[in-house]
Amino acid sequence: MTRAAPIRALVVGAGVTSCLLHLPRLAQLRDAGRLALVEICDVMEERAVAARQKFGFSRCSGDALSGFERADVDAVYLFGDARMHYTLGMAALERGKHLFAEKPIAPNYAAACRLAEMAQARGLVACGGHNRRFYRSMGEVRRLGGKAGWHSLEAVFHKPSHAVAPPFGASSWLTANGIHALDALLFINGSLPDHIATSVRPNAYAALLQWPDGARGSFLCDNNAGERREAYAFHAAGLTCRIDEEALHVARAGQTHTTPMPGLDDGFAAEHAAFLDAIAQRTEPPHGIAALAPSLRLAELIEAGFSGKVDWPETSPVRPVAAPRWFDKSPSDDCSPEDGPVGDGLSGAGSMLVVNARGLSLGRVTTSIDRPIVAIEDVLRSARPRPDIVAALIGTGPRVITDALLDLMPNLRVAGLVGLSFARHNPEALLARDVALVNASRTYAENVAEFVLGLAILGRRRGFASHQLMRNGGWGSAVQPDGWRGSALKAARAVRPVAARMGLEPLLRRGWRQARPLHGIAPAASTPTRALHGATTGLIGWGENARALAVRLVAAGAKVLVFSEHAPVGDIRAVGATPAALGEALAADIVSLHRGLTPATRHFLGSAELARLRPGAVLINVARAELIEPGALLARLKAGDIFACIDVFDREPPPARDPLRRLPNVFLTSHIAGSAEELRAGALAEVLHKMERHLGGAPVRLVTPTRLRTMT
Repeated sequence: MTRAAPIRALVVGAGVTSCLLHLPRLAQLRDAGRLALVEICDVMEERAVAARQKFGFSRCSGDALSGFERADVDAVYLFGDARMHYTLGMAALERGKHLFAEKPIAPNYAAACRLAEMAQARGLVACGGHNRRFYRSMGEVRRLGGKAGWHSLEAVFHKPSHAVAPPFGASSWLTANGIHALDALLFINGSLPDHIATSVRPNAYAALLQWPDGARGSFLCDNNAGERREAYAFHAAGLTCRIDEEALHVARAGQTHTTPMPGLDDGFAAEHAAFLDAIAQRTEPPHGIAALAPSLRLAELIEAGFSGKVDWPETSPVRPVAAPRWFDKSPSDDCSPEDGPVGDGLSGAGSMLVVNARGLSLGRVTTSIDRPIVAIEDVLRSARPRPDIVAALIGTGPRVITDALLDLMPNLRVAGLVGLSFARHNPEALLARDVALVNASRTYAENVAEFVLGLAILGRRRGFASHQLMRNGGWGSAVQPDGWRGSALKAARAVRPVAARMGLEPLLRRGWRQARPLHGIAPAASTPTRALHGATTGLIGWGENARALAVRLVAAGAKVLVFSEHAPVGDIRAVGATPAALGEALAADIVSLHRGLTPATRHFLGSAELARLRPGAVLINVARAELIEPGALLARLKAGDIFACIDVFDREPPPARDPLRRLPNVFLTSHIAGSAEELRAGALAEVLHKMERHLGGAPVRLVTPTRLRTMT
């Protein structure tokens, strides 16, 4: 008998779950002659390369869509998140490839139904990763229950995941993990329930199910538990079967027989073998997406807290989904690969290029959009035109947008930077090709404004000076001098206890006061701390950062003056601020710089302008160091009567012996005004939202040529 040729597989996803649980099983099937590992795809190139080397794939890439076009690929495995499974699953099926998608198989029931319908229409096998159906213990229970039927079913799936966000792009921990247990109830009973009653608490779900034949089931899923626990119990007349993670326990007439049956490894291996069997034998597999979709429907109802009669519509009224924007609902029958550009049939909405994937949270990317994503490395490597790419998402890293890259993407419509400055990414060329530019300006503005507000408060309260004084053994809030003045003060403090013991302290105090014209050191009490409420703040420049700060200052009861040569007066007044001349703004209690850097604004603050700062003022610069003439700044600070908070420098980092590092009335930070762990997620979400709105024809705030000139 001739042995069947191995199924040629392309795998998308080389993350932790894929490499730990799935790829080792696929490698075993390859070694058994059942599977050929043709290609591993991951937008993070280093992960794809590592998986290729470890598991023996013939090639690797970051471009799944190109792989789907190849004639040497029979089946596609997707190991990612729910939206990626749906988006790329539809693309693979459209191109005539069999499909295996990990759970969650789709974002919701309606999307799962679309996948099942597409597979049926194309005569393809489409499976999902619900491996509990392949536990040997589950198979034995189903065989035993088939004789009399189950009248009671129980499923428990608990995890210690309190305050942990659900993975895999799932809507909850129920669809991320608990759905396995829910599906096991449907699998064992072999039919769908018609009534449900639910109880939902944060991260915990409970449901009672009833089937048309009177069978009843209970389901508990608590992800606030202290341990992981998965267990099942099924009861028929005179028979009870219990399944835990290590064994099957069968009880009859009070006698229990236990058979060790570890499920995890067997389940993963068996689900992949069953997928290949279904392809080879042209049969419907036990874990076909059509069979798994109902558990997703029940999960939606439980999440919504629904109780009542369960209808089984073709689409879900709880969380409906539309087809991917790039997807043609009536695909062409011709799915043969082409030698020409990738993307036929997709250019109506298109794919997204990802630049510097390491600097992005790809899980958030794929769960926020329904576009296929393509790695920049593969576009450059293939050097083929990509008319399907309509958007470019740019993260932090070494890769940049070049003219050569733009030549390969004739339909690029928008570039989104998860940051602020496009300076490294050929912005003039992008604008010349009518590519819209968006960045994370609002997210950064909110973070910068929060930071500046903190500096303003601590500056007014002399908090930084008080901190240094306390660390040096002193007390109060006076700015402590350095140099010979500092040495004189330390010497006076050192002899004070001795003078007190000798009864000479009054004489010491009198001499210190008489010498004040020489040393110029005031007592701590003469440097008052002041509140932000009622203070006047001068903002130099007007943009999103200044606007966000003005809102916070006004809310704190401060008066806000704004100097700007371009901002509309109405925009400034709308947040409760007042337009002002430069001299007025510089005479405020707090002066904060927010101008962009241009040839006209470079060193626009010199000695004359800094002389306008009132004694006791707080100067804050989180914008650009080059806005202030450095010699003038140093001279003004050495006068010792103002306080400065500086986050930006001409050279970063500044030299170790930079004079600014030694001045006692200066608080220095290492360009962190726009840095916060939470900022990354917010910046990515903002950029993706702007890109999708622009592609959909909605108005968004774009980076204009004028704004580009102020970015560095």
